[in-house]
Amino acid sequence: MIRDNNYTIKDRLDRSKSKRPSQQVQSQSRESNYVINEFDKDILVIRNYDDVKIQTLIAYDVVLLDYFNPKKASEMLSDIRSSVYEEVYLKPVMLSTHGNTINLVDEEMADGVLTGNSIESVLDIVEGITKRVDEVLNVSSDFKGRKMMLKVIRFLYSRNRALKPIPTPKSHMGFAFPFLDANIQVEEYQELIDLLDSAEERGLMQIDFQDNVHLCHNCNSGFINYRETCSKCDTHKFKTQHTIHHFVCGYVGPESDYVSGNKLECPKCDRQLRHIGVDYDKPSLVMECENGHIFQETEMKTFCFNCQTEAKPEDLITRPINSYELTASGSEVAISGKVKTQGESDSLEGFVSLGVFKTFLKMEIERQKSTDKTSTVSYMNLMLCPKTVKKHESNFSEFINEIARVIKGQLKSSEIVTFLNDEVFLIMSPETEVSDTNQRLEQVREQTKSMIISACEGNKNDEIVFETFEVSTEEGSESVLDKINHRINIF
Repeated sequence: MIRDNNYTIKDRLDRSKSKRPSQQVQSQSRESNYVINEFDKDILVIRNYDDVKIQTLIAYDVVLLDYFNPKKASEMLSDIRSSVYEEVYLKPVMLSTHGNTINLVDEEMADGVLTGNSIESVLDIVEGITKRVDEVLNVSSDFKGRKMMLKVIRFLYSRNRALKPIPTPKSHMGFAFPFLDANIQVEEYQELIDLLDSAEERGLMQIDFQDNVHLCHNCNSGFINYRETCSKCDTHKFKTQHTIHHFVCGYVGPESDYVSGNKLECPKCDRQLRHIGVDYDKPSLVMECENGHIFQETEMKTFCFNCQTEAKPEDLITRPINSYELTASGSEVAISGKVKTQGESDSLEGFVSLGVFKTFLKMEIERQKSTDKTSTVSYMNLMLCPKTVKKHESNFSEFINEIARVIKGQLKSSEIVTFLNDEVFLIMSPETEVSDTNQRLEQVREQTKSMIISACEGNKNDEIVFETFEVSTEEGSESVLDKINHRINIF
């Protein structure tokens, strides 16, 4: 619990708010956190970042981060925006500079920058955010898809602003989307790209082009080095030297051919070269690599600092970097938590609802207690690229249902499967080891991908990922589902 001398969260929730424009509750010290009441709003000023529990921030109207320690302030800001609680990640957060320079990434993720502790200059911003947050808090959602999408939509709606890319060397791509970066891992960057593309394809966001980046085709990193290499053996170890043209005999060769001690002698006619412009000139440059190859034109290659992949420049992925602004449809989703679904799977033969799936899972755990057998639960996530979604938008429901039928047809009759939405399946495999389940699902994945590409005009970038978890009789059914939700954030 965040506490000052005589003030706790409970005090804040129980008392009536003061109408005085500014009232400081505790003396300010760099080592302690304290609360200010200003314009009828309780403002938590955080200076001691080690004395804060994220969930307790729900109790305050505004959070003010003292930027005297930029690293700690940045970490706290990311923790707030990555919280699973809407009351926390949608909280108005301001940065108090006290003369320090604010990192552009932090500035974009915060809601305003102050030079002191008064919110008077940003009062309109705070009240606008508070009003919009009240519209979306505690609104139940049947949003079909990754909950990360809904989280982004509600954040943008509550701020009435666009999601802007910020150039930074700390970003995997070279451009950061600060709110999204706080919520994903580096290895999920392709999913970030797909998420933004999907939002635009579904009409939830509109884009505004900002720049192009060139990314590694293997890992999507923008940290690329461009190397000049030998055109014959690809080594990037070579020396550059002048060519010399001897006027008298006409011989042209690299300067190293002419060097004889401290003087220059023509290797063809043995005459000494004394004066440039009179005896000889230097018409061009040549390169000689460590393997003895002599060449005038280098070949450009790229090297990825992130995954050490070498490639040609034409192999790089050119990715447009856009800003993203909510459309009217996106704003409606933020308020209602609902979006038109593209495919309903309740009637698919062989599939059960999530409620029935949970019941079967509980029964399986009870059955396991009397046997020595191991059972598993897996998720299988369809990650269709935007081009495939666009191609099948007119018959998307049937397209997804066909994929579901193909997956179901490859599973054992004893396996229980539920189709959560257009992207995610849950599969319970009784009396099966994790390794055996993984082996079979890898085959299912490859065959289904092949079907999507060959029979359904899919794209080579369409992907299916899965992960398997052992069912524990000690932890209960909700434990394994919580582990899955931690990975894909969908329940």
